[in-house]
Amino acid sequence: MRRWRSWPAWLLFLGSLMGWPQRQRDVEGQADFVQLRKAVPGWRRGPRGLRSFYGDSIPVPPPGHPDHPVGAEVQPFANQNGGVDDTIAPPRLYMYGPAASPLARGYAVDCSAWHTSGSAEREQLVDQVLTVLRRNGFAVLEGMVPAAEQLAMEAAAVRHFETLPEGYFTSPLRADRSQVHVPYEEPWSAEWLVPNDLVLQVTARYVINNMACGRSEEEQQAAWCQWVTQGSDMDWFYQVPPQQGPLATEPPHGCTCVGRAEELGPWLGRVMITKTPKQSPLMTRHRDIILPGPFAQLTVGVPLTPLVANNGPLALRPGSHVMDSPGYEVVTNIPHGSIMLYDSFVDHRAVEHHGTEDRYVLYYEFETRGIFTGYVDGHFGKEASKSEHDFREVVDPVLRSYVAQLQDQRIMA
Repeated sequence: MRRWRSWPAWLLFLGSLMGWPQRQRDVEGQADFVQLRKAVPGWRRGPRGLRSFYGDSIPVPPPGHPDHPVGAEVQPFANQNGGVDDTIAPPRLYMYGPAASPLARGYAVDCSAWHTSGSAEREQLVDQVLTVLRRNGFAVLEGMVPAAEQLAMEAAAVRHFETLPEGYFTSPLRADRSQVHVPYEEPWSAEWLVPNDLVLQVTARYVINNMACGRSEEEQQAAWCQWVTQGSDMDWFYQVPPQQGPLATEPPHGCTCVGRAEELGPWLGRVMITKTPKQSPLMTRHRDIILPGPFAQLTVGVPLTPLVANNGPLALRPGSHVMDSPGYEVVTNIPHGSIMLYDSFVDHRAVEHHGTEDRYVLYYEFETRGIFTGYVDGHFGKEASKSEHDFREVVDPVLRSYVAQLQDQRIMA
């Protein structure tokens, strides 16, 4: 149901987007600015004298980072209860388990044939995943990865959190969660993980929104409004290339600087593990990014702890990436052997974790240049930044080859 199509409704939603505490990522930097300003006089200019690109919201690095403001009472983003949702939840549709709904099959694609198929069959699978992803804002890829290896990574995740190497920082998220970057080494360097070929082909065709590169916040807002009023169509973003200038060559503080300013399409961002402690509360609904809208950042989720309905899996509102509002959320308690792709602009949150053990999920992101994520240089530590570079050196050449092929096809067409 397209509830945002009426003029008053989308104006209200636009106001909620543009009037937010403009801090978009679940990191400690997503702070209450008033508290931060009182605690640290002069902080409005930001670390190293840089003003925030997004109004009164300052990207704040986690404790241990050289730019962390000493003495500041920094809260995880969302509301003053630490990102916990205390409202009445909308109806939930579970994808798997005893409470699974048959309707949930529409959000999943059986990709088990990928490993034995020829090129024609693989192209069909890419098309199937893209269709589901574009329609809903997320897609579950069943049978995509080796379940045993996926499960074995959980122990490595626990060790990484408990004995964090020197040069790595942990960053708190909303609702008691926390996050850390992983090193480029086994098991995180496995060929089936971040360099997953199906994921890279889908990413090259899905992440096409280059509106953030080189444009100010006001210019992005104006373009976003134009996209909504013209029907929220994905193909609209093909006509918005990067805009050359200082904002493209030197993205503002807190904006991603992946890739090169003059090039279209996605690059690898970060590779992180999120820890959800046992008995963690329900998280507030949010979008990982706001501007420049959808099709600008794609997140891949790889469960390391087996997911069930109530140990903190993600719940997403299908279609919310293109301003649809179905009135329910889909709980993606996906089985091992599966992974999930979701548009970072889709409305989502993690549900309650009623279990007795901590839960771990690996996330990695692909994004276009200039997006305001709130991650700053060295956000997860100096050594973590080196790991980001190592991952990108391996993954980006393959990803960019797919991007180049698509651009050649569009030129020839």
